Amino acid sequence: MDSDMGQPVTNKTLVETLQQFKNEMLSHFDAKLDTIHNSVHQMQDSLNSMKTTVGELEGSVGSNQDELSRLETRIKQLEKQNSYLAEKVEDAENRSRASNIRLLRVPEGSEGRDMIGFVGQLFIQLFGQDKLPSPLVNERAHRSPGTPNPNPKAGPRPILVRFLHFQDKLNILRLSRDKMELLFKGNRVHIYPDFSAGLMEKRRLFTTVKKKLRDLDIEYAMQYPATLRVHVEGKKLFFRSPDESHVILPKVAPLCFEGLFIKLILHDHKHLIIGNIYRPLIHPLTQLKTLFLLSHL
Repeated sequence: MDSDMGQPVTNKTLVETLQQFKNEMLSHFDAKLDTIHNSVHQMQDSLNSMKTTVGELEGSVGSNQDELSRLETRIKQLEKQNSYLAEKVEDAENRSRASNIRLLRVPEGSEGRDMIGFVGQLFIQLFGQDKLPSPLVNERAHRSPGTPNPNPKAGPRPILVRFLHFQDKLNILRLSRDKMELLFKGNRVHIYPDFSAGLMEKRRLFTTVKKKLRDLDIEYAMQYPATLRVHVEGKKLFFRSPDESHVILPKVAPLCFEGLFIKLILHDHKHLIIGNIYRPLIHPLTQLKTLFLLSHL
């Protein structure tokens, strides 16, 4: 018996109370489940939307990759075409200079007001009238653009000469090579072909090895556009760039080790450097018997 209520608790009352509690709990759970179901549906909708977006992005990425591949291919084609056109332009520029020469170390002001007349007289003074039986026809002659450098160490500006006849240019270059030293007013004058800046830089890479070849009295020549030709025992070696693969001439018998072995070495900075020299033991003063071009020390 419940002392507070003053009434006995029967089974029926207990069952009704439990049933009521159950219904309340079920209603509460149903409300919570509805909320959860709504949240799950919202998440599902969001996931579906995200899946759609990801699919669109994947399609866009795939399209961009295809476009990127196409652009990369196009860029390579344009680079190749640009390289080809640059070579053609440089070749055309050098062909336009085919009849030109450069005179170096001619003092500023020596030409006066008549550069063409001065150049004609200069060639006669350098080579002699007997070497130039017919007059040279110079189309143009002028100093390189710019103002004279006040620094005496900078040297005078080069004189550019354009001949009417290509053979006149070849004749002047040949006479210059044969005479070796050209003097004008106590200054040593140098005569070179006139090339574009790009080609001059390519040929300049061989400067060190050419100097060594001259010191060793080994015959060589620079061929157009930028090829070094070396003559050894009737053989010709051609080097189109300082970093070409190694070339080895025919082997010879054991050689003496008295500092007389010649090596052309491909140095780290990719300039050809000549090292020491060997000569055969039997004839230590005869002509060189072998020439090695090595890619490593």
